[in-house]
Amino acid sequence: MIRALRNILFLVLALSLSTVFSFENGVSARGRAAASHDEHDDALAAIKRGEIMSFSQIKRVVESRLGGRVVDLKLRRTNQGWQYFLRVSRKDGRVVAAVVDAKTARILSTS
Repeated sequence: MIRALRNILFLVLALSLSTVFSFENGVSARGRAAASHDEHDDALAAIKRGEIMSFSQIKRVVESRLGGRVVDLKLRRTNQGWQYFLRVSRKDGRVVAAVVDAKTARILSTS
């Protein structure tokens, strides 16, 4: 009985996940994962070549300029180049979203 319930739950979960990850904007989940992996590899290579700053370097700069602590980050390649998208928890309790140029550590925008 327990094995049958476990199999049913597994099937429901698998069907749910396949629906969620099936196709979005014409790209399969497997395609998105491959693209994400490629972007990750590209980012690591860019850091090693010195083309962009590492997270630890960006973190130090942003925390000192915005007076807070980085609580979330994403590194993305955009049409303006590599950019870090950060959330910073400031000392006054506010959480600020910041977009930072990954090459220069220049803060491009905050909100």
